[in-house]
Amino acid sequence: MRSMRALKGRKSLRRTDEPVRRILIVKPSSLGDVFHVFPAVAQLAGLFPEARFDWLIHPAFAEALDYAPVPIDRRIFFRRRELGRVGTFLPEFLELWRELRQERYNYIFDFQGLLRSAVCARLARGRVIGFARPRERAARWFYHHYCKVNLRLHAVRRNQLLVERCFQTGLMNLQFRLPRVEAHAASLEGKLARLGVPPEAPVVAVSPGARWESKVFPPELFGQVIQLAARMVPEAYFVLAGAPADRAQADRIRSCCDSARVVSLAGATGLGELIELVRRSRVLLSNDSGPVHIAAAAGVPVVCFYGPTNPKLTGPFGDIHTILQRADLECIGCLRRHCRRTETECHRIDPARAATAIRSKILEEKQ
Repeated sequence: MRSMRALKGRKSLRRTDEPVRRILIVKPSSLGDVFHVFPAVAQLAGLFPEARFDWLIHPAFAEALDYAPVPIDRRIFFRRRELGRVGTFLPEFLELWRELRQERYNYIFDFQGLLRSAVCARLARGRVIGFARPRERAARWFYHHYCKVNLRLHAVRRNQLLVERCFQTGLMNLQFRLPRVEAHAASLEGKLARLGVPPEAPVVAVSPGARWESKVFPPELFGQVIQLAARMVPEAYFVLAGAPADRAQADRIRSCCDSARVVSLAGATGLGELIELVRRSRVLLSNDSGPVHIAAAAGVPVVCFYGPTNPKLTGPFGDIHTILQRADLECIGCLRRHCRRTETECHRIDPARAATAIRSKILEEKQ
């Protein structure tokens, strides 16, 4: 398919008879952000069905690309830690430069919008496209072309609009849902079986971790919600998930529950298995963290606690989710990683509201 003229930008995309054969996606992190880009990548695949895709990504999130809407030919690793150290910077940078220069791209999309992502995009061979107002203003100087997008829209929609406005196309009716990856699914089922979870049992995935301290709601709140929900839906199993750093949080939650149907896989799964756990679940109970966006991409309803962030911009995409956030605090949505107050008031949520929402979503699924 031929390339199309862009709407606005420092340099317009010229019409050409050259077919679009290769596209590079620049979105190294974070986990939720990677899933936010999938619908836009699906649009690109619809516009250019013959194109092959490469992706610049942090190694920690590479397994997420197993669930991308198109096969990813090359996964180019952005090793941020090594690039940030004096002793390892030069060899790591030279390896990254070599990988980025290996192919010639028709288009390079910087969905990250940071200075470092824009520099990496420009190191590759091809036309670099980004937002007119990226997260770091200096990034725009490295773009060949940029498009104006409303920053008050959800991240998924912003990424889609970048594609739409670049190629003057309307929103394509794409029903993207995460596929099942058999290897990860089989591994997960084996681990659930060892914990006594039957294959047909309704599962509520529970994700109590988050990268920001202010996003981590108290384990006692999670425990109270699980206790109430377990009484409402006695056949459900509650599976705690997370990274090794979340094990202590998961243990505290389990100590608050007297049900044998509360089990933990925190620190015991790879990313692919975590994605399969969320995809397999009837509901996800979570803080504002990456699994929320996995669930949204999989069409799994979320019951989610929000405090310092704005769910309209970075919450789970779609209208099947329940967001629990205090509306009576002046500091709500403060975007602070650490709360300045002695007690984090936004973490005071009624557990009965969350438990009732879990029950409702499981019953809706049955119907």
